[in-house]
Amino acid sequence: MPSTDTDYVLHLPDEINYECTGCGKCCGGWSVPMTQDDYERISAVNWGEYDDRYKMQDLFRDLKPYESSGTPYGYAIKEGGDGHCPFLKDNLCFIHSKHGSTFKPSICQLFPYCFNETPSGIYATVSFVSMGVVQNSGKPLTEQRDYLESKLKEFKTLFPDHHPNWSNLKLAVDKPLTWDEYLKIEEEMLSIWAERDKSLDDRFLAISDMLISKFKGASVPPPAKPGPMKALDKNLLVALYKIYFPVKKLGRGEGDFNAGRFAYQTLFEGIFPGLRLKSPTRSYSFEELAKIEFPHDKDVEDLVYRYFRSRIFAKLYFGAGFGQLSLITGFHHLLLTYVLLKENSKIVALSRGAGTVSYVDVVVAVRTLEKRLGETALGGYAAATLELLLFSPGRMRRILANT
Repeated sequence: MPSTDTDYVLHLPDEINYECTGCGKCCGGWSVPMTQDDYERISAVNWGEYDDRYKMQDLFRDLKPYESSGTPYGYAIKEGGDGHCPFLKDNLCFIHSKHGSTFKPSICQLFPYCFNETPSGIYATVSFVSMGVVQNSGKPLTEQRDYLESKLKEFKTLFPDHHPNWSNLKLAVDKPLTWDEYLKIEEEMLSIWAERDKSLDDRFLAISDMLISKFKGASVPPPAKPGPMKALDKNLLVALYKIYFPVKKLGRGEGDFNAGRFAYQTLFEGIFPGLRLKSPTRSYSFEELAKIEFPHDKDVEDLVYRYFRSRIFAKLYFGAGFGQLSLITGFHHLLLTYVLLKENSKIVALSRGAGTVSYVDVVVAVRTLEKRLGETALGGYAAATLELLLFSPGRMRRILANT
């Protein structure tokens, strides 16, 4: 996308705060990637002189070609035996403590800030992997503009060729959409999403209905009672759940939308028993999970509200923000991630022996979902499969009514 003056207009979301809480939970679950400069700077230090535990320890590794492809990274800090970065000490970054914040890997300096370039400017948000973001701690992002501007400069230095292509925007597969038309629709989406007197389920359905009305060119009356889920509905949820809430560490490509595998799982796996969502210890039917109520308290609703508002504001769910999906399919995919977030929260609660879902269970699900959405790649064939399976508003109503 050609550069214009609007590329450098930084948009900040309301209702999103951030300040690091120093919990250390962000520093686990992945190998921290490093650029060439990061690696040369950090590996040149004899860390064993500071702490004996680093003596004779292999701290770094080369990234595999598939890991580094399309990124500025070539190396990584190895995960420690506990799954955390070995430089996490007493819940604080040891690199930071010895050499300052600018000595850390570039990705750590940017975290949890995210930037998405669009035709009307760059939209900033923060990752809900961060507990500081989850807890909405600190000052609003709108009061941190100067700092966010500095982080944007770092992002542009690290990703100089990051110019997402928004030229093929569509309301649905066969209905093009201009960027200005989208921005007006987004205003309506966020307005509906802010209607706190409605349940989260009802807000998702209201936005879906509004988008379908835009597609059909006329208001669409709510359909009759949705009825039970069909086998294809369940297959779809099971296939998505395997991607976003895996029960084991995923290997190369296992977390991506492989079109053939995804189509098989959604269209054909239903001929075999197994329409169940798995945890590390057992699996659960949708009927079992439907008996457990998702909490409706203020803290849970606020977290879920902020999470999905952030993704809509930052345009991280359709078009160049997610696999070039059309707006309707992208939003319906977002709706299904909400369903799976609820289901995983229930499974987390059951796995710890509880019969009710707590705020902490929802936090675990939100952080897992955020991490996996950031790692997932969606190719053209997989996007076409999603366009086929996710357009139906009737399917969305059935799924929401039965989960």
